[in-house]
Amino acid sequence: MTDRSDIIRFQADHHPLVFSGRFSSLTDYCLHLVHLKAYQEAALLGNGKRILDLGCNNGYGSAVLGEACSQVVAVDVSPTAIEDAQRRFGSRGIDFRVYDGQNIPFDNQSFDMVVSFQVIEHLQDTASYLTEITRVLRPSGLALFTTPNAAIRLDRYMKPWNEFHVREYRADELADLLKVVFDEVNIRGLFAIEELYRIEFERCQRALRTARSGNVPRRRSSTERTRDALVHFAKAFLPSRAVDYIRSRRAVITSALDPVITENYSTRDFFYRSDNLDEALDLMAICRVM
Repeated sequence: MTDRSDIIRFQADHHPLVFSGRFSSLTDYCLHLVHLKAYQEAALLGNGKRILDLGCNNGYGSAVLGEACSQVVAVDVSPTAIEDAQRRFGSRGIDFRVYDGQNIPFDNQSFDMVVSFQVIEHLQDTASYLTEITRVLRPSGLALFTTPNAAIRLDRYMKPWNEFHVREYRADELADLLKVVFDEVNIRGLFAIEELYRIEFERCQRALRTARSGNVPRRRSSTERTRDALVHFAKAFLPSRAVDYIRSRRAVITSALDPVITENYSTRDFFYRSDNLDEALDLMAICRVM
């Protein structure tokens, strides 16, 4: 799958909804906190600004931005994700839209800040993606990116074990990529208290050991593939609300983590720093165009 449009279509059709409101394990909850922390940091930088959330999935992070920013526009390539976002957070004044994954549907210099979290690793054509971001940014605008840290997930030159990722980056690689387009690039790493750091680090290491062993990474099961096929078939015959319900079942978690456990941990247990980036759980780039 090398064609750009094929990659975008694959992401739109098959990437799961990120946020369901329920978690089946502390590992799942820890990963959610990793992603949520980034949006909280962005909200601090975007206070009072007009922000584009580029690749918003089902809008859980857009909602965080909406609490601090003057206006939030959130786009994603997945119609299912956008429909779910509108259901969950549409009443908060956030403008959710489906876009084609190539051309950002806004005029030049439309935003004070662009947030694009956990997106760049999904892309083959990063040049066009970054050019579009700089086009819609106002002078001195900020662009924020997060992406998994390849240093704890992959050996050098190893193909990502996540089936939705095209390329993963180490801190220096991410900086080199972004410096071609942005005048200022600041890379930070996400860390956590010992217990949560260990949980996320070990999740990545288990997947790395599996990849090293030569085992084929887990793909969608035959049941999941059948369910996807039924969705595409149903789109031709059922109302959109019914189709959306069928597809959204992929995100439902049947067993919930004990609330007592989730209450013991929060994004306050995570923090960003600029050193030891090869050990970071996740990477954040804060970029500026002059």
